This record gives sequence, structure tokens and C-alpha cells, in this order.
Amino acid sequence: MTLSHKLLFRANRALIDHLQPIEPALLAFERQWIETLTARTQTPEQPATLSQWRRMFDALIAQDTAHEPPSARYVAEAMTRDEFKVLVQAFALDGLTEAQVFYHLMPRLSLEAQMPMVRMLLDEFGCGNLKRSHTTLYKALLSELGMPTDLPSHIEATNEAGCAFANLFCWLAMRADDPSWFAGMITYFETVVPTAFGCYTALCQRLGIQAHAYYSEHVHIDVFHALEGQRLLKAMDNSGALDCRKAWQGVCLGRAVIDEAFEQAVQDARAGSPGQEVAHAG
Repeated sequence: MTLSHKLLFRANRALIDHLQPIEPALLAFERQWIETLTARTQTPEQPATLSQWRRMFDALIAQDTAHEPPSARYVAEAMTRDEFKVLVQAFALDGLTEAQVFYHLMPRLSLEAQMPMVRMLLDEFGCGNLKRSHTTLYKALLSELGMPTDLPSHIEATNEAGCAFANLFCWLAMRADDPSWFAGMITYFETVVPTAFGCYTALCQRLGIQAHAYYSEHVHIDVFHALEGQRLLKAMDNSGALDCRKAWQGVCLGRAVIDEAFEQAVQDARAGSPGQEVAHAG
């Protein structure tokens, strides 16, 4: 058996859905992946306090949002409908399970730190309105594009970078040795999405995609989620639970995995990836 992120994702789902333990070989695969990624993304400077973390974080966000990468510009200005299907498919594992794994983090947080997470979760699940939950919005997008909305179809079609993106959330919420990793990563993710998703909303407007709410909703709501991420960090710091170094490493891990997944998806779309096979399934 060749170990892969696709197998790891299936194992993560089996654990969540059926409480089926993950095989030691896959856990070792995951551990090696995280250790290698952490070593590769490590920065020379490491924050010792939350104020230092915020200074480094603000500088990184300013750097990441200063210029639109060519891949994002291509999505906004030139990507075709068929290419867009490949891009949508590449992130379907996350879209179809969005925020479900966050529940595993909650018992590991203090009551104060749980409050920002509860507010984020409420939004992720449409404030209790099934029609507004983010997964429902993603299914609407898949349906408009003539793509299947079941998870198994997309597990089979998703490339390794897309599987790794979904697996990172599982590791952060379920197996990281400290919630600080998650707190850093989620704060980074929610902070960059309103800018990063601009290429998606521009594409939807250009191609007349009606089910654009998945992207336009994130552009709106993640501005507030970024603030909740900062509140999460502050609450953890108040109780002495925040490891600023691990929170920073969470930022660096997330940044690398997000960038790799997006760049690979755009590359696959432009190359006419085999992933298009599922895009044309009914």
C-alpha cells in the first residue's frame, strides 16, 4: 500500500464518521509530513509574546496581500467555465465538510476561548439555517456546474495537494499537541480569505455564476472571523494556554499548504487535469 494524503483523508473521515482508529502507518506518514513541513516553513524569528506574534503576523499579511499572484489574476480575468470546474473540485473536500472538524478542538479550549470559536461555528453552519450553511452553498455551486455533490466522488478525484489542505485541518483540530497551532492557522486563514477570494467573486461575475454565495459570503463574513481569531489568541493568552511559537508555526504551515493547494489546482485546471472527469459527472 502506497501511503498518501488521499488515504489519510479517508482515514480521517472514518475516524469522524465511525470512530475507526487510524492505522499507525498513516499516523507516521502524517507525522513525517508535519515535521518536514514545519522544518521547511520555519522562520528565523520566533515570537515569545502575543504582541510580538501580532507584529510578525501584521507584516506577513501586508506582504501576502500587497500583490495579486499571477494564478489569482488568471482566475479572475481568464479562467474558463470548464477550468473553473477543476478548481472547484480541488477544494470540494473542504467545502463539503467545512468546519465539521472544528468541534474536536472545543473541549481543549478554556470556556473563554471557546466563545470566539462558537461564533465562528455559528456562521459556518448558517446560524442554524441549513440553506445558509457553507456546505449547502458549496453544494449549490457544484450543482450549477453540473458536478456531483457527494463526498466520495470528490475524494477519488482530488489531487494530493487538495487532500493535504483538508488533512491539515484534521491534524490541527484532532492531533496537534497544542491548540495554539490551530489558533494561529485559523487566524491567518480567516484574515487572508476576504482578499484571496476576490478572484473567485470576479470570476463568478464574469462568467455569470449564480451560485456565487459561497465565495461572496466568505469575503463578507471572514472579516469578522479574522477578529474572532484574534480574540481566540487573546483568550488563550489570558489563561496562559497560548504557545506563541506554535501559533506562529501554525500560520506558516497553513500558509504553505493553502498556497500549494491553490497553485496546483490552477495549474491542473489550465492543463486540463483528469479531475475534469468528475466535473462532467451527473
